[in-house]
Amino acid sequence: MNSNQQGNKLTKNARKKRFVGTAIVTAVLLMAMGSSVLASSEKDSFTLFYKGDSKNSGEFPTLINQSKVVSGVKTTVEESIIGGNSAMIMVSFENEDGTVFPKDAAIANLELKWAKDASYMVEQRVTEDGKKIVAMFDVDTPSSLNGKKVTIQADSIVNSATGDIIVEGPFSNTFKAQESSSSYNIEIDQTISVKQEEMSIQTVNVSTLGIGIEGNRLDGHTDQLPKYNPKVSIVTSDGKEIELYLGSTSTSAHGFQWNYNLDQEGERVFLNTALIASISIDERNISVIK
Repeated sequence: MNSNQQGNKLTKNARKKRFVGTAIVTAVLLMAMGSSVLASSEKDSFTLFYKGDSKNSGEFPTLINQSKVVSGVKTTVEESIIGGNSAMIMVSFENEDGTVFPKDAAIANLELKWAKDASYMVEQRVTEDGKKIVAMFDVDTPSSLNGKKVTIQADSIVNSATGDIIVEGPFSNTFKAQESSSSYNIEIDQTISVKQEEMSIQTVNVSTLGIGIEGNRLDGHTDQLPKYNPKVSIVTSDGKEIELYLGSTSTSAHGFQWNYNLDQEGERVFLNTALIASISIDERNISVIK
């Protein structure tokens, strides 16, 4: 049985994801640098997984709040952040009568279903008051989820310590994904040649979730994800330069995508895209025109 409590990788598509430290990471604000380019969420579901200054200005998740009740359990797709080929989706489970879950409660076989393959991590937490189990899907997709129907499903609610079933399912909830309004693409033409690898990159996606760089291989190894990853940084409108670090490499509809969404300490960052003036990829500067 897989309750996905520790962020187990469910590989529906090729993906390499990097981790530093524990599975729970922090939304860093970089206020000490005099820039608020990194944004944080005020929503309770996100703050279960990411800490940060909720008063910091920036982007906020798209509220979905779509619920379905099965066997006395309300499954709610609460909110999402969708940008380019990346997404974060927050889902909660609660007893309709308001009773609490045991601290070891977990959702068994919690999965994301989509018409096309996606790779994702899923973590879950029981809230402090025990009234909800909240799950976070961190998703890479071959193409954008925008406008697509996405289904969250699970088998049952179990006690992870004993394996006993608390509530028998199955549970499912389908919603229509909506891309964040702050997300945008920049078309470029850049070739990267390093050792035995040669790649062409064509699209840079900028979103709250980070910088996605999409391209294809020119060296014949189209069935493999690249080992090399370029150096990526952003310059803010007030002239501050911030280096971003690779969070994952995944397949895309056209080849592959590098996803830059970590800081130097390996902690997850969320970007305020309105404050990005330019992006540098291996020292090639790309101006952002809004």
